[in-house]
Amino acid sequence: MIFKYNEKVDVKELCDLRQTVGWNRMEKELSNPMLRSFYHIAVYESEDLGQKLVGFVDCVSNDVTDAYIQDLMVHPVFQGKGLGTELMNKMIEHLKEAGIYMISVLYDEELKDFYSRFGFYNMLCGQLESYTSL
Repeated sequence: MIFKYNEKVDVKELCDLRQTVGWNRMEKELSNPMLRSFYHIAVYESEDLGQKLVGFVDCVSNDVTDAYIQDLMVHPVFQGKGLGTELMNKMIEHLKEAGIYMISVLYDEELKDFYSRFGFYNMLCGQLESYTSL
């Protein structure tokens, strides 16, 4: 596995990975040049003809006090092998080193055990999705 930190990720590859894990592609949104990431990690599997994106995690932040981890995804073939855990550990380590005070993540109830292993606990919050994009 090849880990790349804050390097450009091909939008089509990212959209393909999103689709593979059952999410919407969001190709238009992810192609928007205004989209910014505080920090992201991409994981590639080496192939004969290059590299294939098999894992990804992103983080947005105000650069000082708060950060929000988003879009943790691992290709289904690689799930259950510790790659998601490794991505989370690397992301949390980076955010702590950057001096970020509060790290947040939104997750579905069935993922509570996974995220609690990193020290995340439930807080009252709300989320509104204003549209879906395929």
